[in-house]
Amino acid sequence: MLFLFAGKYYLVDIRYPNEYEYLGPYKGERYYLQYFRRHRQPSGREEVFNCAHSSLRNVIKRSFGV
Repeated sequence: MLFLFAGKYYLVDIRYPNEYEYLGPYKGERYYLQYFRRHRQPSGREEVFNCAHSSLRNVIKRSFGV
């Protein structure tokens, strides 16, 4: 998943490398929203980031009808 807007960060999934202007989730941390809903709330900055990343990714997927 890649979105191109000049001067912005591109929200990408785990398959893309975390490089300049590519904003992917942290590897090795919980990611999907159902894990956060069923179990405990995110703890630590990496899990909080992955929770927000997953939420944004779901909004983008819904807006494109995927």
